Amino acid sequence: MFKNNNRLSRAIFTAVLSCMSVSTFAAPLQILEFKKAQLSQPEQKQLCEQAKDLCTQQAKWLSLKITDQGLWLLSEGNIVQFNRSSSGFKLLKQWHIPLAPAEEMARSGQYIFPKLFPMDQNRYAIAVIDTFSEMYSGGGAGIERASFYELKDSGKTHRFIENYPFSFNRMIRACFSEQDYENSKGNCHDEDGLSLDIRPIKPMLWQFRYRYNLDVSPASDSGEKSFKGSRNLNIDLKKVPKQPNIPASWDYAGME
Repeated sequence: MFKNNNRLSRAIFTAVLSCMSVSTFAAPLQILEFKKAQLSQPEQKQLCEQAKDLCTQQAKWLSLKITDQGLWLLSEGNIVQFNRSSSGFKLLKQWHIPLAPAEEMARSGQYIFPKLFPMDQNRYAIAVIDTFSEMYSGGGAGIERASFYELKDSGKTHRFIENYPFSFNRMIRACFSEQDYENSKGNCHDEDGLSLDIRPIKPMLWQFRYRYNLDVSPASDSGEKSFKGSRNLNIDLKKVPKQPNIPASWDYAGME
């Protein structure tokens, strides 16, 4: 009886230790960056034969090599994953996201941010960035908004974050008279901006780190004071807020 109890205790201890090892030593989630592709001519030919849409944009290929997951390619709105074997690359999955063409008159465009964002150990998302710019007397702004799409195994995508503030930089003229120019000592604009840094915390949980900066000109009549602020938000990917909880002044999306 005692022998049976000892065996049972050892089995339970081994099972608990195994579970602890999996949770303790699981590889941390990391954001992965696409870089300018450096592939040989034979490799490029092999990839093109399997994913013909890539070949029209070869000069714009960005690649990412993952030890256990082969090769990823990004080109315009195409994301393609290949396995690597002794015989070379083999197409595994591909996704396509239609991107709006750049409009010079509207000063807007879209692009895929060249990074893979891990949702868990085996699922990734990408960000589509909408860009806008505006010009006004003595100033202007550049704005980026982000929507995130899960890359599903079926080859389809699922948007789970829409139109989040990603970045902006804005300048507003503050000097209008000779005295303003003298008093401002060359600082004749109110300038503010926002940036976002994303950190995976654990599966299905990201942290959005927003940083805001306001630099007010001595000649400004805005009534504002120079300011630096930050806010870290934990975003549950299973129930994403419609918009992040940041001050309205940080969330500039362009003039109405």
